[in-house]
Amino acid sequence: MKKRIMSIIALVMVCTLTACSSKREGDGDSSSKAEGEKEGGVVLNMMLTGGGQWEDKLQPIVDKYYEETGVKVEFECYEHNNYFPAMEAKMNAKSDTVDIIGVDDPMTAAYAAKGYIVPLNDYFSEEEINEFVPASVNSGSWDGKFYSPPMNTSSQILYYNKTFLEEAGIAIPEMDPNNRLTWEELVKTAESVVGKVDPDGAKGINGIVFEQANEGYQMLALPNSLGEKAIGDDGLSVDGIINTEGWIKAMTFVHDLYESGLAPRGLTSTENQSTFTSGKTIFLIGGSWVANSEFADGFEWGYTYCPAFEGYEDKVATPTGSWHFGVSAYSKQTEAAAEFIKYMSLGEGNDMWLEANGDVPARTAAVDQVISDPKYEEFPKSVQRIAAYEAANTAVARPITPAYSEYNSVLNATLVDIENGADPVEALGSCIEQANYLMEAYK
Repeated sequence: MKKRIMSIIALVMVCTLTACSSKREGDGDSSSKAEGEKEGGVVLNMMLTGGGQWEDKLQPIVDKYYEETGVKVEFECYEHNNYFPAMEAKMNAKSDTVDIIGVDDPMTAAYAAKGYIVPLNDYFSEEEINEFVPASVNSGSWDGKFYSPPMNTSSQILYYNKTFLEEAGIAIPEMDPNNRLTWEELVKTAESVVGKVDPDGAKGINGIVFEQANEGYQMLALPNSLGEKAIGDDGLSVDGIINTEGWIKAMTFVHDLYESGLAPRGLTSTENQSTFTSGKTIFLIGGSWVANSEFADGFEWGYTYCPAFEGYEDKVATPTGSWHFGVSAYSKQTEAAAEFIKYMSLGEGNDMWLEANGDVPARTAAVDQVISDPKYEEFPKSVQRIAAYEAANTAVARPITPAYSEYNSVLNATLVDIENGADPVEALGSCIEQANYLMEAYK
């Protein structure tokens, strides 16, 4: 047991550092100032993830902000896995060279507890905070204070292979959040379709695939949809929480899905997504971003709202959360940093970001626009409408705990064990033992 715990701790800590910068080649002390920048003007420094993907989307936003305010924002985007150790190194050194950090929303509590970021209630009014969808406010808060405003949020969609379903003579009901398929119906449908389109298994057709099957981000929605919590109200308790009847039912559902062969074992999130986009999967539960993927020729696909458990239709829960902003506790420009974050989360910068990146909005007004605007009635924007509805109505944030990193590592390992055939009750018991050990340091 101790060996496994130490392995998990080591896995959380090991990474290397790389980054891409908004500073263009050739920038120096004189050329780093944009034309017209006043000597001694405010320059903010921001570090976040998205290396190789976000630079071109962020640059026009910071340029626009400079034009409007005279405040220059320099930023560095790190490759996802490399961002966390780079940021931790800066924070542990109490460096004042970083003013704004990217916050993966379930890490808000941990960063607040460690003193990395400052509460922003003095810079965001209650009215402004309430402009965000509730799940984003919850995940951006800790101990009664608001620390991290969101860039955007995320949601999940049920995608289906229309060609296979038509071949099997099955039609999916019209999209309606109040008349969802149930998970039980989904399993029966998948079994039926596989039996008709791939009876001997020669084609390697999968029935049901979760894009992020090994991640709490996606799989916590199952016990949540049975009315269960992910962690105790103190943010550190798991015994009596993740070994309840609902949790056991949810994890048994996952176990049986893999044991039956409907879901493939041993795949990464990218590989899981590819099983659908290549035409090898009947149902995929995946992010709204899947709709923008490249699909193989030769099949048609559709999409609808995520399922509910039978008898729990009023408790349906969907995954949510994304990147937020935090003001470093070591910044000497707290007010200026908070103002830029407001621009990026509530102002024109957020509009530009959503348009450029195609993300699900975390602002209630933007969500309402997606739901009501006729231009979101047709594909591909109709995918965003489903995601926006879920974000505003069924989204459940990941556990709010200063020990989220440890919690998530143990939970993800437990999910893999269950998917590989471990008894759900025993696996959850082991998960509790490991989580208790790792969380002890926070009590």
